[in-house]
Amino acid sequence: MIPIGIMASQASGGGGSPPELPDGATAFLDFVNGFYYAGGSTQAISALLGGGFNSGAISGSGMRITPSNGNAPKATGDFLADLTAGLAAGCTILFALNCNNSPGGFLAFIADGANYDVADNAIIASVGGYIEDYNELGFGDSVTGSGLHKEAMTLNRDAGGGDYEYAWSKDGGAAVTQTVTYTPFAVDTVLIGHDGVGTGNTLNDVYVQSITLYPAKLPTDLPALT
Repeated sequence: MIPIGIMASQASGGGGSPPELPDGATAFLDFVNGFYYAGGSTQAISALLGGGFNSGAISGSGMRITPSNGNAPKATGDFLADLTAGLAAGCTILFALNCNNSPGGFLAFIADGANYDVADNAIIASVGGYIEDYNELGFGDSVTGSGLHKEAMTLNRDAGGGDYEYAWSKDGGAAVTQTVTYTPFAVDTVLIGHDGVGTGNTLNDVYVQSITLYPAKLPTDLPALT
């Protein structure tokens, strides 16, 4: 096993970032307001999510993922390109969520294979507050209770000296971190809210309100995001 470290186009106008894009963000999927940005432009959500993605799962509450609705999104197009580039360089991903139950299931599955069963390397983020990989990575801070939650994770930040830092913050809390010494793998699959294998690890009735991608942030910057 190789060691690892874990949306037709409409160009944005005026040569600058649209006002809906959070400051410093590289990509932004706002399911509540129907604003989707990746690859330097606003786009249709159908260009950015594919696989088992069900656009009918989007409402004013966000994008619902639960075993019974079969919504199993996969990052595609410019969203996938932004994610893979970000992961290679180090990035921060912020999820805004509304949970109908206490959080359960996979928030993100980031891998070199199509799903949990076939991937040789993967980073798994649980909505319950934990990040792990197929090697040494394994840490987090428990997220409990229904309702609104914000969860931010920094992945593969180059901390120097051959070290790569991972960090997790939820609901304004101080970040918890872990540092590994191995380099990241080449990502080709990013799944949102599931692991690609049935419904066993699908989010337990969660509305994903938004997903925001940033360049890697320091652990001390994460509480302000969440």
